[in-house]
Amino acid sequence: MEDGSWRTLGREYVYRNPWCSFRVDEVELPGGLQIEYGVLESGGFAAVVPVTDGRDVVLVRQWRQPLGTFTLELPSGGVDAGEKPEQAARRELFEETGYRAEGLEHLASVHTSTGRSTEVCHLFRCAAVRDERGPRPEPTEFIKVVELTFGEAIEEVRGGAITDAATVLGLLLSNGGVH
Repeated sequence: MEDGSWRTLGREYVYRNPWCSFRVDEVELPGGLQIEYGVLESGGFAAVVPVTDGRDVVLVRQWRQPLGTFTLELPSGGVDAGEKPEQAARRELFEETGYRAEGLEHLASVHTSTGRSTEVCHLFRCAAVRDERGPRPEPTEFIKVVELTFGEAIEEVRGGAITDAATVLGLLLSNGGVH
């Protein structure tokens, strides 16, 4: 381990559900010290910056149990096994907002918390076209659709009302709209 890498000696899964798993790795550090290291495994998720023909961004307000409060964020959801992130982005946009994605463009794929998780967020931007068949949220989703101008959304970021990292990054990478 002269290169400074860590060596995994063992791995135990302590929790699993369809969305994530938590494992504890037994690790040997370069100096020989052995530690336990907790890792949250996730299949990742897709988030989309939907822009209406009026140049507003479509966001969702929903309860986030880990934070114990409501958040304002981009439509997003897990990438299912065998599913492409683009498919997940389109599905989640429709389910959560009733909009259909046109001209879906990949912005970036980023690790959300490199020190704690394997999770990757795939960010997209699209033109949002209303579809009268939606929205169709899952039974656990209680969502309110909120449309803001990009200026208003950025002010919500600056003021601390939008704190979701994927939403902040998606808004900043979008440069105010679809190209």
